[in-house]
Amino acid sequence: MKKNNYVFMGLVITTLISALDTNIMQTASPTIVNQLGGLELFSWIFVVYMLASTITVPLYGKLSDMYGRKKLLIFAVTLFTAGSILCGLANSMVTLIIYRGIQGLGAGGMIPLSMIIVGDLFTIEKRGKIQAVFSGIWAISSIIGPVLGSFFVEALTWRWIFFINIPIGIATVICLLPYKETTEFRKTYIDYKGFFLFGISITLLLLSTSLSKPYWSITGAVLGFILFILVERKEKHPFLPVALFKNKGLLSTNSFMLIYCLSFYGTSNFIPLFLQESSKMNIYKSGLILLSIALGWMFGSTPAGKWIIRFGYKKLFVIGSIITTVSGLPLYLFINDLSYFGLFLILTIQGFCFGLLFALGTIASQEFAESTIKGMSTSLQMFLRNIGTSVGVAIMGLIINHAASLAIGMKNVFLYALVISFITIFLSFRIPERTEAAVSQG
Repeated sequence: MKKNNYVFMGLVITTLISALDTNIMQTASPTIVNQLGGLELFSWIFVVYMLASTITVPLYGKLSDMYGRKKLLIFAVTLFTAGSILCGLANSMVTLIIYRGIQGLGAGGMIPLSMIIVGDLFTIEKRGKIQAVFSGIWAISSIIGPVLGSFFVEALTWRWIFFINIPIGIATVICLLPYKETTEFRKTYIDYKGFFLFGISITLLLLSTSLSKPYWSITGAVLGFILFILVERKEKHPFLPVALFKNKGLLSTNSFMLIYCLSFYGTSNFIPLFLQESSKMNIYKSGLILLSIALGWMFGSTPAGKWIIRFGYKKLFVIGSIITTVSGLPLYLFINDLSYFGLFLILTIQGFCFGLLFALGTIASQEFAESTIKGMSTSLQMFLRNIGTSVGVAIMGLIINHAASLAIGMKNVFLYALVISFITIFLSFRIPERTEAAVSQG
């Protein structure tokens, strides 16, 4: 048990690195551009990181089922730390973008592998509480990240937003060393051809979310996926195991989480901007509204494990999706008239649903899967969440950009999210009640 505590601490620190990196970069990026130049390449600091960290998620899951979680997580943290050092030493925008790509390759394995290890070590009941802790870390980081970034930029140099990852990365590795895996891992053939086609297709799809004229990128992504399917049908050991699609529990849960992330989950990206523009609210107060989601998330994810054992998966998915839709209705109808407190309350309710359903999704992806593909199953769902969120936010951005005003744009965004959320209600009824594994652990 003591060793598990060290491992848990390592996973907490891993989450902290990822959360801080995301929030600190937003604060320091203008200063970086001023010093290194290359304003036309500015967006690629974030795009290349997103691409590298997203497309590698399924590969990390596949490799973790073959070689174990510990070695891969240590490798991912080490790669991320090495990338951080290189980013801190970058002397041009081009080199910084390359090094951010290396950082992203490491980041792609950090959160998924942490969740997989949690699934290996802890019971269903405890997993909900642990995810609440991780959510709390993201919430705290959203506050201290920008402050820490400002401190480094003003008191030291922007390079320290990357160098700070060095001691944190070392601490993570030290905490993971005592961990001895008991799960048996089966080495098998890796379909690198399938991974390449899959990776290229996803890269083109994600690129389309950040391009002004995404048509060629979307076309390339569609053709890539078609080619991927044709090639994989003849592959004896496909990159994405057939069991992931024949398993009703995994297929229905993954479909639900993908569509769910297309709806209200992405709207929080635009709410601070809306408050700043429509209510002339200061940056701090408008950003503070997002604490409501983090607060609700912790209350939703903490009891998720106990509720699964008591009620099963289906009821919880149905209730969570319905509450999300009902709470989203006043956002569409009254967004321009809601008080700060009213908006905070609604977002807290939505945060509760996010926390509950994300915890359910993660646990379901592990409990519905066979032990030999648990890593792949967990990472695939996290990958689909990332895709859903990225595409959803891109669609919302287009809706706002084509609206006559920001107020009208936000109203249209909530209408879009509301329509998609009705689809999630339908999908929630297709999720099985429970698994044998969940029953036996209860």
